[in-house]
Amino acid sequence: MASVAGLAGIGLPKFSEDMPAEDAEALTNYLYQLQEQLGYVLTNLDSENMNEDFLKKVKNA
Repeated sequence: MASVAGLAGIGLPKFSEDMPAEDAEALTNYLYQLQEQLGYVLTNLDSENMNEDFLKKVKNA
């Protein structure tokens, strides 16, 4: 199973020098927010957050 800690190893893309600094900063902030949200979801995902049908399908797979 993948580790949430592995998310820290995902690097930000290199931005073009033609991109305005404020756009690059806004995009960087947005990507950090997405990474934080994804980490939160993956950290808090457990059987209490899944419905019975899904759990049955996972157990039978």
